[in-house]
Amino acid sequence: MKLLGRSPAPILPSPSPAPRFLYLHSTPKSPRSPRPPTTVPLCPAQDIPGVEKGRRRDGRRRRVWGLSADSWLPGLAGQRWTNRPKVDPTASLTNRAERPGVRKDRDPETMRLCLLLAAVWHTAAGAPRPEMFGRLTSPGFPAVYPNNKEKSWQLAAPPGHVIKIYFTHFNLELSYLCEYDYVKLRSGDKELVTLCGQESTDTEQAPGNRTFRSIGNSLVVTFRSDYSNEKPFTGFEAFYAAEDVDECATLPGREPACDHHCHNYVGGFYCSCSLGYTMHRDKRTCSAKCTGLVLSERSGVITSPDYPKGYPKLSNCSYSIRVEDGFSIILEFVESFDVETHAEVLCPYDTLKIKTDKREYGPFCGQTLPPRIETGSNTVEIIFITDVSGDHTGWKIKYITTGLSCLKPGAPPNGYISPLQQEYTVKDHFSLSCLKGYVLLQGDKILKSFTATCQKDRSWNQPMPKCVVVDCGPPADIPSGRVSYITGPEVTTYEAEIQYSCKIPFYTLKTSNDGKYHCGADGFWKSSRGEKSPPVCEPVCGISTRTAVERIFGGKMAKFGEFPWQVRLRGERFGGGALLYDNWVLTAAHVVYGHKDLSSLVIRMGALKRLSPNYIQAWAEAVFIHEDYLHDNVNFNNDIALIKLKHRIEINGNITPICLPGRDSRFHLKPNDLGTVSGWGRTENRPLASSLTYVEVPVVDTQTCKNAYAKKKEVTKFLLTDNMICAGFESGGKDACAGDSGGPLVFLDSETKKWFVGGIVSWGLQCGVAEQYGVYTNVNNYISWIENIILNNS
Repeated sequence: MKLLGRSPAPILPSPSPAPRFLYLHSTPKSPRSPRPPTTVPLCPAQDIPGVEKGRRRDGRRRRVWGLSADSWLPGLAGQRWTNRPKVDPTASLTNRAERPGVRKDRDPETMRLCLLLAAVWHTAAGAPRPEMFGRLTSPGFPAVYPNNKEKSWQLAAPPGHVIKIYFTHFNLELSYLCEYDYVKLRSGDKELVTLCGQESTDTEQAPGNRTFRSIGNSLVVTFRSDYSNEKPFTGFEAFYAAEDVDECATLPGREPACDHHCHNYVGGFYCSCSLGYTMHRDKRTCSAKCTGLVLSERSGVITSPDYPKGYPKLSNCSYSIRVEDGFSIILEFVESFDVETHAEVLCPYDTLKIKTDKREYGPFCGQTLPPRIETGSNTVEIIFITDVSGDHTGWKIKYITTGLSCLKPGAPPNGYISPLQQEYTVKDHFSLSCLKGYVLLQGDKILKSFTATCQKDRSWNQPMPKCVVVDCGPPADIPSGRVSYITGPEVTTYEAEIQYSCKIPFYTLKTSNDGKYHCGADGFWKSSRGEKSPPVCEPVCGISTRTAVERIFGGKMAKFGEFPWQVRLRGERFGGGALLYDNWVLTAAHVVYGHKDLSSLVIRMGALKRLSPNYIQAWAEAVFIHEDYLHDNVNFNNDIALIKLKHRIEINGNITPICLPGRDSRFHLKPNDLGTVSGWGRTENRPLASSLTYVEVPVVDTQTCKNAYAKKKEVTKFLLTDNMICAGFESGGKDACAGDSGGPLVFLDSETKKWFVGGIVSWGLQCGVAEQYGVYTNVNNYISWIENIILNNS
C-alpha cells in the first residue's frame, strides 16, 4: 500500500473570479439517450459556502453531495428551468418585477429555494475535506469534552484511494452498546464501527491499536456525547491519511481486476496481456490471437487457447484444416470437454462450431465430449467464440485423414520397410533400409537411401530397389608387403578377412596391429582398431652379417651384408653417408654444403667396390643442412645434414638402413665404447680406397681429446664442442681419413643386437697419427632435429 503526502492543492477546484452557480442534475429520460442531464442554475454558488463550479471525470457537471435534482427537490422533478439573471435577495418585489425577463410569480419561490439550499449546506454532516492527511480531536481535547455535543467530519480522498484512521488517544464514557457517548465511523451507506470506553468488552469496542479503513474514498467520523458524564472523560485524538488502493490485490470471492497482468499505481491501475493476446476495449480482458491458423499436415491436434487451463474471454478463434484432394478429414474430441453452457438455452454464452463445404456441425458446449465427426471433406473450419465471463478449460481435437490406398509394398531379401502399416494412402511414404552389410542397389546405382510415396493414381512414385551384400573390392597393395585372403580366395564381401604381411626379414609392419583387416558394413577394409588406411611396411634397421665387435689390427675390407647402410656420395666433394629408413641419407653438412645442382649429386649404394658397375643409383629430392652450421673450415659444430631421396629404395641383404640411437641411457656413448667406421676414403697407399674398408675405434674421453689437440699449435683455431665425440687410439694407426667424411660411426646395441649410428665422420688433423683422434658429430644430440625434418617433409 502506498500513502500519499499532503497535496499541494485542495481537491476541489479553486474559486474563479467569474460568478459560479450551483447545478442540480435531473435524470435523463432514457439510459441510451446521448442528451446530457438537464441543469438548473438556481442561485449564485458563492451564496452557499463551499459550493464550487466543477466537472466530473466523465465531463458532466458535479452534483452537490452526489444528489440529483429529483432527490433534492422532489417537487421540482421533471421541470425545465431557464437561465435567470442573478437576483439581489435584498431587492424588493417591485424592483425585481421591473427587471426584464423575470417572471413575477416565480421570484419568491426562487429566493426561498436559495435560502433552503444555504440552510441545508450549513447543517449537513460536514463538507468533504480536501486534505490528504490530518488530525481529528474531540471538542476541547485534551480537556474533558462537553456534554450534549455532536460533531461530524466528512473526509474525502482522490479516486483510487481509501482513508485510513487510527486513534492515539481514546477515553469515552463506556455504556451498553455505546448508547451514551461514542465515535462512529461510516463509509458510504455502511457503518464501519461504533466505539466507546477505553478497552473493548463483549458488547462494546474501543479502537486500541487498530487501524480502520473506509470502503470507498470517503469517510464520515461522528462524535456524540449525552447529557451527563459521571467521570472526566478526555475524548479522543485520531489521525487520518489517504492511502492508495491496491486494485491488483485479489480478494476472496472477487474476480481479479485484470485477466493477465495487473499494474498498480498511485490512484489507479491498468492491465496488460501476455504475448499472443490483445487487450479488449474494456481495458481488462485479454482476448486470444487465435485467427488465421492453417494446418495442412495429414494428422494433428488442435486445442482451445491455453488448454487445459481456462480459455480466454471475449475471443473469436478460427482454425482451418486444409489437406490435398483425395483425403477426408476425421475429427475426434479427446481427453476432456468443458465449454460454458446453459440448462435451458442451447449454448448462449460460449460456442464451438465446425464447418465444412458440405455442412455445419454444432454448436457444441457443456461437459460431454461431442461424437466423432467424419467430415467427408478435405477442408474444415473450426470456430470458437467466448463471452466476457466464465472459467472453463475448453477442448482438444485430434484429427486424422483417410484417402485412396496403394498396393502394400513388400521388402526385398535382406531389407525392411518403415513405417510398416496395414494400409498406405495418398501421400503416405515408406523408407527401405537394408540389413547391416547390405546396400541399396537400383539398376547399377548404389543408393544412400530410398523413400517411396503413394500417388493419387494408387501407384508408388519409384520402383523398389534391391539389397545386395557390401563388397569392399580388392584390398590395396602395400609397398614391400603382400596381402592374403583368409575367408576364401579373393572373397571381398561383408565380414571377409584378409592378412597383410611384409617381406621379412627386411621389413616389418609399422602399425601396432597384427595386419588383419575385415570388410566393414560401410564398404571399407578396416583393422581391428577401425583404421581404414592399409598398414605400412617399414624397413628393419641395423641388420648386418656382423653380429659382434672384435678388435681388428689396421683397416679391413668389408664383405657384402656387413655394412648395408653405407652410401657413397660424389659431388663437389667425395664423401659417405648412411641410409635411414628407405628414402633418407644421413651425412655431414660440409660434404653437401653449397651443392646447388642436386641432379649432379651422385648417390650410390649396394656395392663394395668403388668402381663396381653393380650398384643402386638414387637421386636427391632435397638437402637439409643444420641451420646453425657455419661453413668456415674452422668451426665444424652442427656438422650434420639429411638428403631426401626422390624414390624409396628396395631393401635387401645388401641395402639396409641404419638405426638411429634410442633415448635410453644405453645409447649414450661412453669412453672405450667400441665403434666401427667405414668408407672409401684415403688409405696409407692410395688417395681413395678401391673397396669399402672399415676399422674399429674406441670412444675417447672429451677432455682427453681436447688436451691432445691442445698440444698441436696448428689446430688451435679449431673448436671442439659438446656436439662432437672423439674416437681412435692414443697410438694412432686406425682412423678415418679424407674421403670418409659423412660416413657413419656405428655401434652394436647389446640388447637388440642391431647396429645404430652414434657419430658422423666430421674432421681431424692427420689420419692415424698418435694422439690425433678422429672427431665425429654426436648424433645423440640431434635426434629431435632429425625426426622433425623427416616428419615435416614426408
